[in-house]
This record gives sequence, C-alpha cells and structure tokens, in this order.
Amino acid sequence: MKDKKKILFNVFIFLFYFIYQLLCILVVDLLKIDLNNNYEKCIYLLITNIIYLIFLIFVYRKELKDDISKLKLKSIIKYIPIYIIGILLMWISSYIISNITGIETSQNESLVRQYIKILPIYMSFSTVIYAPIVEEITFRKTFRNVIKDNILFVILSGLVFGSVHISITSNSFNDFLMIIPYIIMGIDFSYIYYKSNNIFTTITLHSVHNLILLIVQFIGG
Repeated sequence: MKDKKKILFNVFIFLFYFIYQLLCILVVDLLKIDLNNNYEKCIYLLITNIIYLIFLIFVYRKELKDDISKLKLKSIIKYIPIYIIGILLMWISSYIISNITGIETSQNESLVRQYIKILPIYMSFSTVIYAPIVEEITFRKTFRNVIKDNILFVILSGLVFGSVHISITSNSFNDFLMIIPYIIMGIDFSYIYYKSNNIFTTITLHSVHNLILLIVQFIGG
C-alpha cells in the first residue's frame, strides 16, 4: 500500500508540472497581465517559476537533503565523459537532421533564442537554475520513484523529456525530427542519474550544459 501511494504521488507530481502551466495561463487571463510588455512578462514568469520551484523543493525536501549530503565533486567529474558522449551524439544527430531537412534549429530552440534576446534576466535564471532543477526532478526523480527497471527508466525518461521539448512547439514533421537530439540528452542524463543515484549529479551537469549554451548565445548575439 505504501509503494502504491508513493507511485501515485510521483505520477501526480509529474502531471502537476503540466497542470501548473495551464493554471498560469488562467492567471494571465484573470489578472489581465500584458505579456506583450516585456517588463510585466519578466516579473510574471519569475514569480510563477519561483513559486513552482519552491513547491517542488518542499515536496522532495527529504530526498533532496539526503542526496545533497552525499554529493561529492569527484562523483560529478566521474560522469563528465558520459555527458560528453551525449553531447557528441546530440550534435551529430542534429547535423544529420539539419542536412536532411534543411532546418538548422528546432522551433523550441528558436523560441529560446528569441526569449534570451528580449528577456535576458529571466532566461538566465530559467536556463541555469529553474530548468535544471525542475526538469531533473520532474523527468528523472519522479520517473525513478515509479519505474524500478533500470533500462525501462532510462528509455522512458529520455523519451518523455525529449518529447516535451519538441511536441508542443513543433509545427511540421521535419521540425518534429529534432526530437531526436533532445531524446539523446534525456537518455544521457537518465543514465547518469541511474548510475549515480543522486539527482544533484544530473542537476549540476544539466545546469552547466545550459550555462555553456547560454554564454554561447550571448556571445554570438
């Protein structure tokens, strides 16, 4: 019975990730927030993200506290080669897909780049802090708490992670193919979490990964 409750609880937390986004849309309508105003949009997004981040950390506070107490720098460094392999496979797949379809970046990536230009403060927080913590807990920890089979966990977690990044913004089959690089990174992070058994290992690597991409985008304009 205890295991069943734990499974249902983690499934709910996973689903609430999407429910919360819908609730935020309702709030925009109720409060008549002008999302065309960059200042109002930045404040709104920061507040909603911080609220959800606090909620998620509170919900998993015991597990997070246990993981961070066990975290060591050498345990993170140990999995850097696996992370690099994931990056290489991601870039190779992106290159092949771009040459086949003629699409340089996914719709999701294009939107991220636009947001970085118009909302740099929010995107810095969202990319380096919010997304790594929220996505690793949502797509790694909740899945792991439900799926005990290692292979099934790694595959499903990676597939769902990749699908969420593309399916919502995809408007063509060619663009949908860009799901592959995201799935590769999702599987890569899932494998690292399975091996390390510490969510802060993947949170750290995910954060560093996003930080590098953010810096490249800022430098590249």
